[in-house]
Amino acid sequence: MSDAQNDEAECCVCHERLTPPYCVLGQRPYCERHYQMVNKPHPGFWRASLIQIAGMGIFSAVVALIANQFQGQLSQPLLIGLGVFIAIVPSLLWIVFFYQQDHLEPEPKTRVAAVFLVAFALADIVGRRIVYEWFDIASWASFDTTTSLLASILILGFTYQALIYTAVRLVVYASDEFDERMDGIVYGTVAGLGLAALLNLRYILVNGGVALGPGVISTATTALAQASFGGLLGYFMAEAKFEHRPAWWIPLAMTVSAVLNGLLSWLIGEVSAQGLGVNPWRSLLMGLLVALIAFVALIALMNRTTPVALRRART
Repeated sequence: MSDAQNDEAECCVCHERLTPPYCVLGQRPYCERHYQMVNKPHPGFWRASLIQIAGMGIFSAVVALIANQFQGQLSQPLLIGLGVFIAIVPSLLWIVFFYQQDHLEPEPKTRVAAVFLVAFALADIVGRRIVYEWFDIASWASFDTTTSLLASILILGFTYQALIYTAVRLVVYASDEFDERMDGIVYGTVAGLGLAALLNLRYILVNGGVALGPGVISTATTALAQASFGGLLGYFMAEAKFEHRPAWWIPLAMTVSAVLNGLLSWLIGEVSAQGLGVNPWRSLLMGLLVALIAFVALIALMNRTTPVALRRART
């Protein structure tokens, strides 16, 4: 219970009148009965995560199988239309998944949508120009393996993570809605998915559609990876806000997430061309491995935030 509570309040669920001391999660008061309900163990994090990954795998496999059946028979407009569909679906599925994990205090859907759209717009207006116009990496980054890896980390990785940070910071970080660690994870993943949606759309449109088999794996991997890297950065942002971490905390988080992000971009875009033969499946599987490692770390952090929030509600 909080010893700073001096006024009466209402339970945010049943509106029962509460007198101090009472339980608070974030800035919402709870009566004892409803606090006990949210305080129940939540064993479904890993189960839900596995189900989500399996669902994405099934979706990708179905699209790949259909693509094999109609290989070379699809018109260009239809191919682009299908490409746009598979570019958007993974981001939408991951948004639903991560939003549902915030079971203690779900965030307003308008805020979630705003973070997604701002990240999407920043990726197009700012990110695309930085990467492809200011640095023009397409003209020099493939010079050799070391150059391409450094370009992916120092330009792509840091640019993408800076956009995710900016979207969260501009839209919600200073607001009352950002009041627990899970909020950092949710908003960070949503910003990452806004970035992923733009990257996937550009990938589809620039290439005039895609080979649907590798294309659906690429878009699903990009969505999973950007969500995971964004969630990791969002968690560190929440830690900085609530624990008053030192000045190097956010730069360290930005560096770690940018290195992972750049490594994934390099694996997907370069590995198959550097001595391994032109095999998009090989590089995509390597990229998926990096994304899954980040995802497992993110889910572990999500699982950790619930008991931390509940303990703080009692103090």
